[in-house]
Amino acid sequence: MEIVELRADLRMVVSPPGQAYLLRHSGGVLLVDTGRVGTGEVIAAALRDWGLDRDAVTQLVLTHWHADHAGAAAEVAGWPNVRVCAHRADAPVIRGERAGDELVLTAAERALHAQVSQGLSDAPPARVDHELDDEEILDGVGARVVATPGHTAGSIALHLPEAGVLFTGDVAAEHDGAVLLGPFNCDRRQAARSFRRLGGLPADVVCFGHGRPLTGAATEALRQAATADTVPDPLG
Repeated sequence: MEIVELRADLRMVVSPPGQAYLLRHSGGVLLVDTGRVGTGEVIAAALRDWGLDRDAVTQLVLTHWHADHAGAAAEVAGWPNVRVCAHRADAPVIRGERAGDELVLTAAERALHAQVSQGLSDAPPARVDHELDDEEILDGVGARVVATPGHTAGSIALHLPEAGVLFTGDVAAEHDGAVLLGPFNCDRRQAARSFRRLGGLPADVVCFGHGRPLTGAATEALRQAATADTVPDPLG
């Protein structure tokens, strides 16, 4: 696992095959996703490097229920001040109340999925304190929820225009500087429609569920991909 500083107020915690993000703001710290099971201690270490304790995290927003994003949600949910948020369509899966929708994989995706999911533990059930809706604004951080169904039923992106940050979740991915439709979807056509929504969300930093964040002029790659005649989908 690795901690990557993107800005003085923004860090990425890489826990392959997933990653989490910490955004420091005036009211505390926003955590977006948690990575795989066991990542909680690494996230806590990233906080300590800022001179902060776990009680600084006031909100955990899960972009969707997959184990590489919500694997450590149960760990973080035990921290003193955190409110756990997820879209209402994925919240029952995160709580363990029902199974999530099955992936519909293309032939090109099957081998890759087997490779990246090897050794990945299922996420234990975790509480969800608040169920999110499309276009909702999160108190205290100025973050707007952007529903991006198709990867999972309740996948979301999170746009913070004042902070200049966009968290895409898994509807989009970065590979060698290019922005692509994220793989491993439950409804690929719906995911492609959701991908289009990202083109109108300007940001100074674009943080993906998989791949390297884009900063500055490089973020134009997202707008170009989202507004292209055909959604870039090399595994489709």
